[in-house]
Amino acid sequence: MWKGSIALNSLFYGFDTAVYTFFWQFQNSVTVGIADVCQHLGDTKAFIVYLLLSLILCFPKKTRRYGVAMVVAFLVAFLLVNVIIKPSVGRLRPYVTLKDTAFWDTYQTHWAKAGSHLEDDMSFPSGHTSLNFSVFTALAAVLIKDKKKWAWVLLIIPIIVAITRIIRCVHYPSDVLGGMIIGVFAGLIGYAVAKKRFPTTSGISK
Repeated sequence: MWKGSIALNSLFYGFDTAVYTFFWQFQNSVTVGIADVCQHLGDTKAFIVYLLLSLILCFPKKTRRYGVAMVVAFLVAFLLVNVIIKPSVGRLRPYVTLKDTAFWDTYQTHWAKAGSHLEDDMSFPSGHTSLNFSVFTALAAVLIKDKKKWAWVLLIIPIIVAITRIIRCVHYPSDVLGGMIIGVFAGLIGYAVAKKRFPTTSGISK
């Protein structure tokens, strides 16, 4: 196990177990069913769909700034999470590392209830969470800049995805928190790039 992984497990053990315990109060057939659907919002197919949609939006002048913001956010989040952080930290999934703790019996009970399946990559940060926060933060930020104040509602989607990753027991809560921070950071970078490149609401640079 990587040193970074050991440090995270130790540092966030209290936080992770407390958040797990809170959200598992809401673990039932409905929430687990929603979690099973939401897991597809961050898998390979979702990556492709988000990227294609973003690229399509880059072509019409009226939507170009939205597309650029989303593409940049997507790429920044992907590079940070999948290329740099996950391989460097090497944190194993909670259903592996929690076996060595007193919390294992509790986790195992809820993991069984969630009907979770093994996932074959590293745990920190949550890719599902970072992807959704990056894309929707970028889109919402540009829409709000264009005086579409309702756009903050879009962030409900990544929030739901983040919570369901915990309910489904496949990520530590700290993985999800890390994914959220990275996703928002990537989304704001995407927004900043689009704002600088296309300062007018028409999507045409001056």
